[in-house]
Amino acid sequence: MTTENPTTRLLAVPAAGITLAVTGEPRTAAALTELAAPFFPPLPGPDGRSAPPDRGSHWRLDLVAGPLGGPAEAEPDGTPAHRAEFDKGARRITVRCAEVGWLPVIGLRYARTLSRALAIGAGAVPLHGAAVALAGTGIILTGEKMAGKTTASLSLVRSGGALVSNDDVLLVEHPEGWRMVGGPRSVGIRTESLGEHRPELSAARLAEAAGTHPADRPEKRFLAPGAVGRLGGSVRTRAPAHVLVELVCAPDRPERHGRAHHHPLDDEEAAAVLRAYLEDAADRRRFDLLDALGAPPPTLTADVLGSVVGSLLFFRYTHPVGGWVDAFLDFARTLASAPSAAPAGTVSGA
Repeated sequence: MTTENPTTRLLAVPAAGITLAVTGEPRTAAALTELAAPFFPPLPGPDGRSAPPDRGSHWRLDLVAGPLGGPAEAEPDGTPAHRAEFDKGARRITVRCAEVGWLPVIGLRYARTLSRALAIGAGAVPLHGAAVALAGTGIILTGEKMAGKTTASLSLVRSGGALVSNDDVLLVEHPEGWRMVGGPRSVGIRTESLGEHRPELSAARLAEAAGTHPADRPEKRFLAPGAVGRLGGSVRTRAPAHVLVELVCAPDRPERHGRAHHHPLDDEEAAAVLRAYLEDAADRRRFDLLDALGAPPPTLTADVLGSVVGSLLFFRYTHPVGGWVDAFLDFARTLASAPSAAPAGTVSGA
């Protein structure tokens, strides 16, 4: 077995205000860099010719391929066994995995967790939802699992919008208003949902655009954010936030078959939606890293809650299992054409 000499890629992590030096075999470090684009952009390498990064904002991620050297368990989603070690004082994370193809994916997950934890510690609000910029309007899509967030967001992106976040958007307050901030989370697309996507999306085209991801399985494929362009869309790392839409799938209401309904939410309802979709932690799995960082859980203070409710428009969009995306795209385009004068009242669409 031939082991390549390790190399280092220096990445910026703007959402957390840090730099990240990724060290590993060249192909592994390059693969992580590609998966992280464009959210963690490459910087001039730490080669002595560049100014060294400020130690207070510099972290290191070491990716080690080979035996784990101790007990470890695979994750329920099929992620292979791996070990992670943390040195908060040295700002260093070491990830070990025997399956080389998984190492960039697992390493990036720890880097994302680090970025989100630091951003939340600085005041960012993590919501379980997708985020899309459409014609200058920032739209956040929340909802329970299987509510259609991925189908709706990717359809918006492929219809002229830009993807900011697939599943875990951060809201960050700026003097000019709240902004949506994304991160390098792959888009998991259920193959059974492809018939709902607009424009039409075939399994063959998705496979060609997505390439190979170690988590791929027959019922689901994973698309790195940077690969969205291969499907005719684009990506933005952040954008102003204007509208939040809660998607609700109502499969048990046959009287609404073939029709979708939306209505605006009042302040009390909007606050309840924000509380419902506030993430409990910076990550849903990597609690060991959060414990090592001493990361506090996300909170919604009364001031922050009031500011978000007062700054965004809120809607609930109820739809059937199938045949609803065209009507939703029309609704989203209406929001994008005049976000400050969005349609009021309950409106139905075919």
